[in-house]
Amino acid sequence: MEALVVLAVLAILSGIAVLNVRPLYDPLQDGLARTEGYLKKVRAKAMATTSAYRVVLVSENGKPKLKASYTYRCDAGLSFSNDPQLVQDFPTEVQVSVNPSDAFLCFTSRGTLVFRTNQPGFSGNPEIELRDNRGRSSKVQLLLGGGVVRR
Repeated sequence: MEALVVLAVLAILSGIAVLNVRPLYDPLQDGLARTEGYLKKVRAKAMATTSAYRVVLVSENGKPKLKASYTYRCDAGLSFSNDPQLVQDFPTEVQVSVNPSDAFLCFTSRGTLVFRTNQPGFSGNPEIELRDNRGRSSKVQLLLGGGVVRR
């Protein structure tokens, strides 16, 4: 009987603790961590399968997603096949953009990044910017050597 009372008290206290921890959730940091992990996973899969993996930002039903597709090398003219296992969703409170907006991002079988853009005068590394509904923003930068860095 005492064990049931102790379990009931513990259940009530844990319910209260969960409600107090919930405000600590930050959708911007969650989206940033997901994006960084996703890009590293795509790069690792490109190296593990000796394939080229392209990453594109798409919008499905008004929600942004990162999707990966693969082929044998990073030529823009080749047809890429979608990899349904490599899809990145974002928290609903986060908007996503790629800079430059027309960036062609492809990880080679050696893990390096092939990057092309038609924007004249663009110099630097491509970035994926995440912005939350409070106006805060963070970026993930893709380095040409294949590295993924938070900015």
